[in-house]
Amino acid sequence: MNRLRAAACGIALLLCATGTAGQEAFSKNEFAGRRARLFEQVGGGVAVVFGADRNDAAPVKFRQAPDFFYLTGIEEPGLVLVMNGQTKQTLVFANPRSPNQIMLEGPGLLERADAKETYGIDQLLPMDQVNIVLWNQAATAQRLYLPLSLEDNLQQSRNEVRASSVAMMDHPLYHASSPVQQATEHIRSLVPQVPVADLAPLMTALRVVKSPYEIERMRRAATIGAAAVKEAIKGTHAGEYEYELQAAATFVTTKAGAGLAFKPIAASGPNSVAQHYEANNRRMQAGDVVLLDFGADYDYYTSDVTRTWPVSGRFTGEQEKMYRCVLEASKTIIAMMKPGVTITQMQQAALDVYRRHGFDKEFEADRRYVGHYVGMSVHDVNPGADAPLQSGATFNDEPLLTFNDKMIHIRLEDTVLVTPNGAENLTKDVPVEPDEIYALIRQKGIGQ
Repeated sequence: MNRLRAAACGIALLLCATGTAGQEAFSKNEFAGRRARLFEQVGGGVAVVFGADRNDAAPVKFRQAPDFFYLTGIEEPGLVLVMNGQTKQTLVFANPRSPNQIMLEGPGLLERADAKETYGIDQLLPMDQVNIVLWNQAATAQRLYLPLSLEDNLQQSRNEVRASSVAMMDHPLYHASSPVQQATEHIRSLVPQVPVADLAPLMTALRVVKSPYEIERMRRAATIGAAAVKEAIKGTHAGEYEYELQAAATFVTTKAGAGLAFKPIAASGPNSVAQHYEANNRRMQAGDVVLLDFGADYDYYTSDVTRTWPVSGRFTGEQEKMYRCVLEASKTIIAMMKPGVTITQMQQAALDVYRRHGFDKEFEADRRYVGHYVGMSVHDVNPGADAPLQSGATFNDEPLLTFNDKMIHIRLEDTVLVTPNGAENLTKDVPVEPDEIYALIRQKGIGQ
């Protein structure tokens, strides 16, 4: 058996130990329960949620908008969901497919006789009826809930999407609002007498706490992401290219039936200070540190893992001093995570660690950053820095340390589940202790 096949078998055994590879079966009851909880919040109002549009400019699989998928589990571009709190009915609008589209892509929702039963939808209607039906549904509503804060996506939080939208509006040539903003304004014009409220806070409250169904998928995404990063560390050496680390991690992820949660960041040497660097094309040199920021997207739930390690197989004294500060901060943050703790409190605890190591100024320069929520989006819904953690929430612990003058950046990142009495590190299988990392580097990896 050659080395590549042996490595692949080893990875498969590791992943199969935690569950069956591939995406999971659809659970109608899970999604019906989510809609029922939203109905409780909207009362006599009407909520409108937009599905994602297809992005044919990039060779990537279609991924539904998180809010839409959270409520329906439907993967089809260009849909609109209407939930009427007065009648407790769920309506989905879809575009009919032409014979040519059916030949190329198969039948869509409107062409499937079992679609309503499969997804638990009350009405499935063609898109050309959306205006008149919306007018009828919303005209007597107590409130109209629309995505005023815009919708997040796989890689971007709501705030990041909003910033992109502002940039587009400020562009001297395009000066255009997003399709979601245009649709929202149009719907408001249909029923101008109905008060409008932002749907985002309601969806945040629902999505921030994961159900057992969701936690199972978060575990799977974390297991895959951890195995991917672990494989990338193996055999690291001077002369290797950053994209080779990405390739090893991507192989593991694809083999396990998952996709990428975001564009991988494999940053070595001076590239590490660009925190969202994505070129991944530098040839690593002796004495460099390299970090891999990588995540798996499994059945619409993501992980986000970062490890930093020495290309030469061992940190220098200065690098190890920096690394141990970040490592202690990571352990401190995870150890204090439990229901009731806030991000602000985690930031203060981390500041104490950075101060003991003499790096408090650098921590302040990085805006006391300690991590972000993670879930259906990598930068998932966030109830705020002073909102207490809740059991069932998933938070990414991500302390970091940047020295722009020395062109070095260190960070560690783990996907952590908040439990009733504490926290569980879902990506703990990737070593963080220097000696364990050194031992992993000495192992042979895929393709070596």
